[in-house]
Amino acid sequence: MIGRTRGHGANMRFLYGSVFFFFVIIITIGLFAYYSLYKHWNKPGDARFSYEISFSPSFAGKAYDVYLNDSLVYAGAPVNTDTVLRINRFATDNALLVVDKASDGVSILQIPDRGKIGLNLVNGTVTTVIK
Repeated sequence: MIGRTRGHGANMRFLYGSVFFFFVIIITIGLFAYYSLYKHWNKPGDARFSYEISFSPSFAGKAYDVYLNDSLVYAGAPVNTDTVLRINRFATDNALLVVDKASDGVSILQIPDRGKIGLNLVNGTVTTVIK
């Protein structure tokens, strides 16, 4: 007699169960991969913007070094009052260091997460104006 044997039904149930389990595992892996990439792309405080730092006219003719955290981003005297530095943000908390080359005076400025930053020179002290 050719046809179904006693073990055929058990084999089919095992096959269907294995296929179902395989699809559940694939869907679970896909969800984990999607959520990990989604959180990576859209995490708060992401460094997707840049700072715009502008100099006031009081900096004209004076040599300064500008550091963002520990990286030198500008050295020398601003060419004119329209000098604007555009720097990509690369850390969550950033500090701006402005060093006067003539007197080696250092001004440490905490800069905000967003916005344009204007640098003013008042009596040898550098201050910021958030625009």
